[in-house]
Amino acid sequence: MRTLSKSKVLAFRQCPKRLWLEIHKPDQRDDSAATKASFAVGHQVGEIAQRLYDPDGTAVLINPQTEGYPAAIARTQSLLATDQPIFEATFSANGGFAMADILLPAKHAGKRVWRMVEVKSSTKVKDYHQEDAAIQSQVARAAGVPLQSIALAHIDSKWVYPGKEDYHGLLREHDLSKAAFDRAEEVKEWIADAQKIAARRTEPPIKTGGQCTKPYACGFLAYCKSHEPQLEHPAIWLPNRKKKLLKALVDGNYAIEMTGVS
Repeated sequence: MRTLSKSKVLAFRQCPKRLWLEIHKPDQRDDSAATKASFAVGHQVGEIAQRLYDPDGTAVLINPQTEGYPAAIARTQSLLATDQPIFEATFSANGGFAMADILLPAKHAGKRVWRMVEVKSSTKVKDYHQEDAAIQSQVARAAGVPLQSIALAHIDSKWVYPGKEDYHGLLREHDLSKAAFDRAEEVKEWIADAQKIAARRTEPPIKTGGQCTKPYACGFLAYCKSHEPQLEHPAIWLPNRKKKLLKALVDGNYAIEMTGVS
């Protein structure tokens, strides 16, 4: 059984074909400049979040790329016996793999528990963030983490930078614990279904459509389009594409018949 990361499961949720390509043809991925810029911003916000959540500098940073994933998982487990905050805590269970942005120790009924915070560079909680949190919490709890809560921290759009590297107030937290914990069984099904797609010898026969841009722009769009018949008059040429019927035509990659044109 292949171990699938959170990002792979989310890719499956967007489009099973995207997951298959991520695994079997990753060289065909071509992210746009906007997507790459978004990754860079997310990395910067993540670094700022680490400073905000660890003002005393006592946290431990796990780096699976340099330590190796088995070692990162083992070190995370050993750190759960301490009271040190953990950045990029790494877990694996039941075919799923996840890394928590921030894991903070807490006490409940005299026992050590943990609070997870996922950091996003958006200015609000989006629907796919809920799925993100559900996957993170399910994998962590299945790996034996006494997880008490999970929250999402995003940028406060009303915040004003005061200068001098002072980022206090930049992030706002939203507790997602109940919704995330309630979807544990659902997450198990996502992982199981994603495993089946990952094990396929051939890519799923899925046509391009609305799923290619929502909730993320897919880097395999050009590859997928290159394997489809090229429409002489695609519906995307039509004006007012936001109207319901025209949007359906565009999402379905339909062609239009050109008549009365000299």
